[in-house]
Amino acid sequence: MLAAIVLLAICLLKPQASLPKRVFDWFVVLDITQSMNVRDMVEHDKAISRLAYSKNAIRASLKSLPCGSRVAIGLFTERDTTTVTHPMEVCAHFGALDETVAHLDWRMAWAADSFIINGLFSALAQTPKLNTELDKTMRVAFISDGHQAPPINPDYAPKFEGQAGEIKGVIIGVGGKTSARIPKVDADDNVSAYWELDEVMRYATFGVSKKTQSVLDMEDEQHGRNSPHGKNPAESTNAHLSALDEGNLKAIANVTGLDYSNLASDMPMAELLSNKKLAVWRSSNTDLRAWFSIPAMLFVLLFYVPSNFIQKLYAQFVQLLLKRKTR
Repeated sequence: MLAAIVLLAICLLKPQASLPKRVFDWFVVLDITQSMNVRDMVEHDKAISRLAYSKNAIRASLKSLPCGSRVAIGLFTERDTTTVTHPMEVCAHFGALDETVAHLDWRMAWAADSFIINGLFSALAQTPKLNTELDKTMRVAFISDGHQAPPINPDYAPKFEGQAGEIKGVIIGVGGKTSARIPKVDADDNVSAYWELDEVMRYATFGVSKKTQSVLDMEDEQHGRNSPHGKNPAESTNAHLSALDEGNLKAIANVTGLDYSNLASDMPMAELLSNKKLAVWRSSNTDLRAWFSIPAMLFVLLFYVPSNFIQKLYAQFVQLLLKRKTR
């Protein structure tokens, strides 16, 4: 019992030591464009927006990361990613990180467009700047529904100039697979109306048509730098609707060498960010209280075990050793 008391007294001092351990470094980027306000995600039998669902997943992931891990938070809208926080250690700065994620809002967007591929390339370009001089281990977790607005012509899409797989990470898709209307949200986060087709930019492509046409045909089809090819391209008829575009996200993941995962149906985000393949070994402060409290509990249990029972166990143990020696 005295030994148990001494060990528990040591626990009160919160002993720590700098030990090598497996940790994770993440640059978590969240899509805050208006399509992320579509309420087609379910949590606790309640429909919530893609944005709220993603934020809850990020906050749960922060709790699962071991001490010594670092997390930076970023936002994507239009065609750029901006860094909200620089990498911070998750245990020492958990409150700040958790509050930051909790208060992320679609109103922080500085433009209304959503060019996903540009945003991811921007995030990958910024990631090396978040690394320290000693270790270049920052990974990227890019969360988006893949909704491109306005649709982009693949012939004019930006090209990835980096090396595929050089920066590791994952693109996480969020959203339902059935197209839903994009809501207009008021100051209290209530849906006041929905975007109509004539209110959204629905230019499917830009550039000059590849086929040879007469001037009359070109005028009839409204070819111009920012006009859709054709009178009624399929991309423009559903521009006011949104669904998870996994095809778009998987194509981008393939180009950049990142993995892809569905936030709702695949591995939970907490497990994705704790994937041992993406971990690094680094010395960090480790809480030693468990090392002292567990033996203390065993000593307490032994204190209440009858002495004759312990003596019998000890005698059997000695006999077992003697038999092994005689053999």
